[in-house]
Amino acid sequence: NRYDFIKETSIEDQLAADNIKVNDLPTEPSKASYVEADSRSFMQEEFTKLADQTITISNDTQITSRLKTPYPLVKGWSKADVDRFVQSYVPYGSLYVYWDYNEEKNTIIYYQTYNGKIFYENKDARVELQLNEKDEIVSYTQTALENIQEVKEQEIITAHDAMVVLYNKNYLKPGHEITKVDLGFYTLVPIMSSQLLAPTWRFTINGNMDLFVNAVEGYIFQVQDKGSQVLE
Repeated sequence: NRYDFIKETSIEDQLAADNIKVNDLPTEPSKASYVEADSRSFMQEEFTKLADQTITISNDTQITSRLKTPYPLVKGWSKADVDRFVQSYVPYGSLYVYWDYNEEKNTIIYYQTYNGKIFYENKDARVELQLNEKDEIVSYTQTALENIQEVKEQEIITAHDAMVVLYNKNYLKPGHEITKVDLGFYTLVPIMSSQLLAPTWRFTINGNMDLFVNAVEGYIFQVQDKGSQVLE
């Protein structure tokens, strides 16, 4: 009967029938750790060597820098052009990676990494660059996590299993293409100035939308600006 047919149809066949394209999925790692981290408190003395910048600190944990001379990006700038600025001008800039460009606000977002893994959508581990209408960087804000500790190594679900979760919950739609998959950290529990972060698979869909699956528990995070919320 039809039920048996559906049950026996492999997930790959179902994806193909729905015209959902999947590029190669990572097969590693099979284990990962939760991490704990604290919001970094910045001190004005850290910034004495930053020439050409006026730094202000708010709530101890966020800095705002105004550039005395705007930093020009080339017309049609690339990620590599912005990387050069972040690594030269932003404190600890080499720990951050490019995330997104917001055309409406004319801002560029970077997120902090730990051991090469990104702290996804984390307002406490972010650099936001403000551009003017000439594609010059005029200011930036920065937050950072510190005292990062791995607390519990766990077996994690595979990227393939995480993809099946997304498909079964109807997050993968006909015509979708999974263009990138990587493993990072998503905030599980924010506690005042500390947070617990879970290893998390990120699926980029059609190059412009991200979906996040907790790699230990196998549920989907709903992305919200104010921290995270479990969806399913």
